[in-house]
Amino acid sequence: MSARNLVPFHSLGISQIIAFGLQFYIFAQIKAPLALWVGVTEAEVLYAISALLLIQFFLAPFIGGLIDKFGALYVLARGLVIGAVGMALLPLYPSVYWMWAAMIPVGIGFAMSSYETAFSAAVKIDEKRSRRNISFITFYGGVASSLTWLSVAPLLEHVGLQVTCFVVATILLLMSWRMFYLSRLGLERKKIAQTDKPEPFTWSRMSVRERWAILILGSSSSLEMMVFVGTSLMWISWFNVLFNDLGLAVILASVYGPFQVVGRVLEMKFGQKFDARLTGLIAFGLVPISLMIVQVPSVEAAVLAMAIFGMGHGVLTVTFGYVTNLYFKAEVYGRAKGWIVVPRALASALGPTVSGILFLAGHKLFFSVMIAFGLASWLLFLGLMLLKPREDMMDQ
Repeated sequence: MSARNLVPFHSLGISQIIAFGLQFYIFAQIKAPLALWVGVTEAEVLYAISALLLIQFFLAPFIGGLIDKFGALYVLARGLVIGAVGMALLPLYPSVYWMWAAMIPVGIGFAMSSYETAFSAAVKIDEKRSRRNISFITFYGGVASSLTWLSVAPLLEHVGLQVTCFVVATILLLMSWRMFYLSRLGLERKKIAQTDKPEPFTWSRMSVRERWAILILGSSSSLEMMVFVGTSLMWISWFNVLFNDLGLAVILASVYGPFQVVGRVLEMKFGQKFDARLTGLIAFGLVPISLMIVQVPSVEAAVLAMAIFGMGHGVLTVTFGYVTNLYFKAEVYGRAKGWIVVPRALASALGPTVSGILFLAGHKLFFSVMIAFGLASWLLFLGLMLLKPREDMMDQ
C-alpha cells in the first residue's frame, strides 16, 4: 500500500460533511423552528449557538493535547458520539434552559470532530503529503453546507424538528462507528511515540519564529472565521430580504458550498506548485470582493458572489490546515492547532451574535463590518510571508 493511501481521506472527508453540516450549518435551517418550539426569538437561539461555538475556545488546547497523545481518529470518533447525544437531546423539552444545556454536548462534539482534528490525522499519518491529503478531505467538506441545507429543509417540512434532530443524531453515531474502526487500525500509532508523555510543547520552549506563527495564524484565522460564521448563518436571511423568495434564498445560499470544492481543486491542481502562503493571500482577497458583489440586487450577481466567496474560503481551509505544518512538525501539530484555534473559536462563537446584531441594525452596516474584518485578516496573514518555514518543509 502506498503512503498516500494510508490516509483514509474519503472517510475523513465524509466525516467533515457530517460533523460540520449537522453540528453547525444545520442551525441556519433549524434556528427558526427551534425558536418556535422553545418559545423564544431567533436572536436568543443565535446566542445559544454562540455559546456552543465558544466551547471550542476553552477546550481547543486540551483537545490538541489529546490528539497528540491518543491520535486524531480517537478524538474524532468520540466527538461524534458526544455531538449525537446533544442533537438528540435538543428537541426533547420546550425550555430555554434545556436548549442551552443540550448545546453543551453539541459544542463539545463539534470542537472534537471539526476540520482541525481531521487535518491532524492527515498530518500524523503522512506528513510529507499532508497538503494534498488535506485538500482531499476538504473536497468533501466543501459541500457540507449545500447538502445540509438542501436535505434538512424537506426533512423539517415532512417530519418536523424532533424527528429531524433524531435522524441527525443517528447519522452522527453511524459516522462515529467508522471512526472507531479506523482508530483501532492504529494508522496514527505508527507515527505517534509509544509514550504517555508526548514531546513538551510550551510557549517558553518555542522559537521566536514559532511564536510569531502562532500569533499571525491565530489572529488572521480568527477574523476570517468571524466573517465566515457571521455571513454563513445570514445568507438565507439576506437573499430572502433581497428577493422575497425563501426557496430561491436557500438555493442561492447553497451555491457557495460546491464552489468551495472548485477552489480546492484549483488549489490542488495549480496551487501545489506555489507557496501555500501565497495562495492563501489570494484567497483572502476574494472574500471581501464577494461581499461587495453580493449587495447588488441581482440573481446573477448573487450567484457570482457566492461562487467567489466559496472559492476563497475553500482555499483558506486548506491554507490554515497546511501552513501550520510549515512551522510545526507532526509530533506537536495537534497542540499547535489547539493554540491557534483558541482566538479562532472565540471569533466563531461571537460570529452569530455579532452578525445578528449588525444585520438588524442595517444591512449596509453588516456588510461594511464584514468587509473590514476580511481586509484586516488579509493584512495580518501578509505578515506570515516574513517568517521562514521549517528547513525540512522548504522544498514542499
